[in-house]
Amino acid sequence: MLANPPQNMIAQSQSGTGKTAAFVVTILSRVDFSQRHTPQALALAPSRELARQIQGVIMGVGKFCDGLVVAAAIPGALQRGEPVRANVIVGTPGTLMDIIKRRQLDASGIKILVLDEADSMLDMQGLGDQCVRVKQYVPKPSISR
Repeated sequence: MLANPPQNMIAQSQSGTGKTAAFVVTILSRVDFSQRHTPQALALAPSRELARQIQGVIMGVGKFCDGLVVAAAIPGALQRGEPVRANVIVGTPGTLMDIIKRRQLDASGIKILVLDEADSMLDMQGLGDQCVRVKQYVPKPSISR
């Protein structure tokens, strides 16, 4: 996950084995904390509850990373029209597509894309297609789980 240059990756393991911590450490290793308001990492989850949980893990693991700004891209978390000013964005695919389409999020600086529970998102009607559309806006290699 820490390869340079980055490589795509798919991982699967049982609950409680540290998958979230592994991709959170990877996200934090790729973010330039001096660019607080430049979106650099996206983490997508199938539900707002899981997105909030991931946001909490990122903030917990990264609490000593000076300059870390995490935003939630879930329904009701962002004001319409206000640009996203965070270096890490965690959210659901539909909400993320909405904020990209409304030009609230400039995805040109994204360095890493994580799809948590990718298998379940592909099974859920529409979420797989939305993930593919989000990926089209990511300019660099991405990591999937």
